[in-house]
Amino acid sequence: MATRRDVMMGGAALAAVSVMPAFAADRPMSPLGVAQTALGHYFRKIRGDNPNARGAADPIATLDYVRSLGAGGVQMAIPPDTDIKKLRARLDHHKMFFEGDIRLLDKPGDDASAFEAGLRMYKALGAPCVRTVCFVGRRYETFTSLQQYKDWKANALAVLDVCVPIADRVGIPLAMENHKDRVVDEEVEVLKKYSSANFGALVDFGNNIAMCDDPMDVITKLAPYVKSCHMKNMAVQNYADGFLLSEVLFEDGFMDIPAMWAILKKSNPKLQPMHELITRDPLKVPVLTDKYWATWPDRSGKFLAETIRLVNANQSKKPLPILSTLPPEAQLAAEEANNRKCFDWARSALA
Repeated sequence: MATRRDVMMGGAALAAVSVMPAFAADRPMSPLGVAQTALGHYFRKIRGDNPNARGAADPIATLDYVRSLGAGGVQMAIPPDTDIKKLRARLDHHKMFFEGDIRLLDKPGDDASAFEAGLRMYKALGAPCVRTVCFVGRRYETFTSLQQYKDWKANALAVLDVCVPIADRVGIPLAMENHKDRVVDEEVEVLKKYSSANFGALVDFGNNIAMCDDPMDVITKLAPYVKSCHMKNMAVQNYADGFLLSEVLFEDGFMDIPAMWAILKKSNPKLQPMHELITRDPLKVPVLTDKYWATWPDRSGKFLAETIRLVNANQSKKPLPILSTLPPEAQLAAEEANNRKCFDWARSALA
């Protein structure tokens, strides 16, 4: 992770550059792609005061930008008016791979026409799959009772009952991310419910640590269903109410990323590596509070003990990165440095 001095120096250099009209010569291409969620500071700079985060950046400009950093591919949402032929030509020009990103319906009775049109657009673009999530947030922060979670769960399954048949009709797989909503065994239950070639898992390497799941257990249990991935390494430290969880450079985390990747790749040889190091402050995971366990009271013994052991055994020797104290241009510079280093790491580690 970049030091504060590196970040500030990068930010000073960045201040002299206008909003991305031209890039330096492309870095050597990495086998590693990047998810749009690892580009938050870039999108904030492009967006400015525009609150519509996903529709604010031109897809071709974003593609050129991530290629200039060294990316071999990208996973992102694109607006419905995107010129698919031009975007496909740009992908071919850069020799990059692409995966889509789409939002599920909020409720099962919602109009599904835009959802279906989005899937058809990604299929026309040649995307092998489309990333999606059932829940945006963190289970232990959002829900304060087991009943609240059960109500969400029932609605989420009803939405999938609508969306998975649409993916079947269009003929493009949905890759559902483990997104701090379900523990891994709950995630497997949902994946087993739909016997469809067009529904599978986006396996995030680190998310379920926040759910007191063992990260290697997550990989092995979700591997049979994998369609896509968010590759990342994690660092942990104790704090008063539990532990801090931070996405860090591959060489700075405690997980064996090549071994985890090998398991997924063996299960799906066509799988493309996609990284999602989000450049931000550490997340607080308050496993020592009652609220944390409100939605799964039966897990608070064994799983808490195993997670505390994992955290204690892997305390980060480096300070976890803090970005919120830096000005926006320095945060973007740190994000760009992190992305470049991830792409550089993959050229040898994933070769």
